[in-house]
Amino acid sequence: MHTTKMIKVMMTAAVTVLAASTLPAPAHAATNLVVLDWNIAGDTADMKAIAAVIRGSGANIVTVQEIHRKPDADQVKQLADELGWDITANAHFGAGDNPGPCDDPQPGKAGNAILSSFKIVERVTIPLTDFETCPVNRSMAGAKLDLGGGSTITVFTTHLSPGLSATSVARREAQADKVRDYFGSRSQLILTGDFNAPPTDALSKKFVAAGWVDTGAKYANKPTHGDARIDYVYTKGVTTTSGSVLSSTLSDHRPVVMKMTR
Repeated sequence: MHTTKMIKVMMTAAVTVLAASTLPAPAHAATNLVVLDWNIAGDTADMKAIAAVIRGSGANIVTVQEIHRKPDADQVKQLADELGWDITANAHFGAGDNPGPCDDPQPGKAGNAILSSFKIVERVTIPLTDFETCPVNRSMAGAKLDLGGGSTITVFTTHLSPGLSATSVARREAQADKVRDYFGSRSQLILTGDFNAPPTDALSKKFVAAGWVDTGAKYANKPTHGDARIDYVYTKGVTTTSGSVLSSTLSDHRPVVMKMTR
């Protein structure tokens, strides 16, 4: 091969290699998330029926409040088993307090739980109160989920104190302040739960002011408890595409379902 021709071939190969090396890496395929949040009303919960509603919704991320783990009735395991998800790899329970009346606690713990078809790779439980007796202590459960392909999403759920008295409102607002302070400016988050406050409440407005998207305001602006919307799916850095409040009489709360992409 002539020297000139050889140089041209080598230059062409070099340009080809350079062009290939500057191409952007292929983007990961979007993961479809279906998030269901539900206060299941503790001891009265029919776990088989609740699991049937969850399966019918197509949810692959489930957050629940007022779920109990007692020596003779582990509702977290019951729900995981009904959904076909592993209690170790796919569930996280964040205890809040003993089940039952504050002055006569029953064995076990009550709190919040996150269950998912995706593997949980990190877990955390954040105490929000430290009452010696009554009212019921509150907490927030969190889990990082492995969506595959190097992608993750972090999900938290909580249940703030109820009540309309000035003391109850102040107590609930203090808990909400701790929740917001915990996250700071972090993103790529889903935060759900029973916040015991309607969208018009100052507590709810502070979450929106802090950059949280109230997905229910756009996709499911219907009552979740009686005639009030007090159960929320908030997001930061996650795209929500649709949602609904399901009709169910299995609890005094109705489940909220949101479809998202990550």
